[in-house]
Amino acid sequence: MSEIVSVVVSLVLFAIIMIVFTKEEWDYVSVSIIAAVTAVLVAIMFIPDVMWGIPPGTEDVVSYKFFAFANHIEFDALIFLSSMQIIISMAERNKLFQWLVLKVLRVTKGNHRKFFYLTCFVSCLSASIISDITVAIIFVPLVIRASKILEINAGPYLYGISFTINIGSLYTPFSSAENILISSVFDLDVKWFVARLTPMLFGALFLTLGLLDFFMLRKQAPPTKERSKLILKIMDPGLVIIDRKDFIKNFMYFGGVVTCLVIFTEAYLVALVGAALMALLNRKQFTELLKEIDWKVIIFLVSIMVVIGTMSFNGTFKTIGEGVGAILSDNLLIAAITILFLIAILSGFLAQVPTAIVFITLLDQIFVINRGFDSVPEIILLAFLLGINIGSNFLPQGAACDLVTLNLAEKNGIEKFNYKTLLRNGSKITLVHLATSSLFLTIFAMIRGII
Repeated sequence: MSEIVSVVVSLVLFAIIMIVFTKEEWDYVSVSIIAAVTAVLVAIMFIPDVMWGIPPGTEDVVSYKFFAFANHIEFDALIFLSSMQIIISMAERNKLFQWLVLKVLRVTKGNHRKFFYLTCFVSCLSASIISDITVAIIFVPLVIRASKILEINAGPYLYGISFTINIGSLYTPFSSAENILISSVFDLDVKWFVARLTPMLFGALFLTLGLLDFFMLRKQAPPTKERSKLILKIMDPGLVIIDRKDFIKNFMYFGGVVTCLVIFTEAYLVALVGAALMALLNRKQFTELLKEIDWKVIIFLVSIMVVIGTMSFNGTFKTIGEGVGAILSDNLLIAAITILFLIAILSGFLAQVPTAIVFITLLDQIFVINRGFDSVPEIILLAFLLGINIGSNFLPQGAACDLVTLNLAEKNGIEKFNYKTLLRNGSKITLVHLATSSLFLTIFAMIRGII
């Protein structure tokens, strides 16, 4: 029973990491590194050898235990995440996404309804390719500026962007760190996402926009013709292009990478080679581009994975899996909806990435080890993805993009867009999304003959 020491230490350290991670002023990277090393040392000292699955005749048992933790680090996901950060960084340098937003604004010709629907639609689809924070940083300032020119309240548009970004994150395996982790572990490619989640994405998107239109946008007076004409003069997409030749080349390079991610299954190799090729074609030193990687996130992910590894070895997940599995229905649809709500609530209070890492291990324990499935059922994976992506709107602090939008709105004095209103409207729209997701899972179960 000496492994109980490791169980307690791992759980306490995991809780500490979660608390520190939510405090911006604290150095969560240093804390996570110390926690990971401590968890490993305690695990090696207190977990009995029989629980490690050490092959007979192994001479250096301690070294074997240390290397065993490497199996819990998802290197494919980390390579993919790092490479995509480099690719997105080079695209941002050439203002590809800013150009796209301004192009959308010109297409609307100052019509505030077209402005609302097109901006939210494009931000949603953009979030399926680039991170939610990046979308918010690019879209929100330009939308606020356009709203000031049109002399309209930017609030409805910011709600639309905030609520549709997380919907867009559903659509691809490379839209976010949590999607990258889930797709790497369960071997899900772009075709899998698009084939299964297209109805849910567009259904949730248009339902959300329709509700915002009905309850917010229709109450807003349209801009004057003079203001609509003025925005066409000021918001010129050509102004962001510094070198037209470089812009066109990088637009093609980025499009080529995205196309290859759709065609080929080994996404991490596509991203890595794509980043290297873009560096060569842009005549940039790849080692210099490594500075563009958010190393805080990478180190944090590795540390969390190692702590989770100790919890796997000491039997924590076996115990939790048995407990959660006992309350889950044998009916896969009911189990999926239960998991949907559970993960949505947790991702609203906790960070999405740690929640994803925990449930990756937990779902494998429940369905493969405990219930004897060949793999985690698709309907459970769909519930997992839906919960982890849409649940973050439940609380403003649950989604980084919401916090970015809130900060920019407060700095610019946007009316009726503050923490209180975002909390109230975000919780309501999350309940709508959960109801929509439950309906989607029910239809999926009917088509697949699960019920």
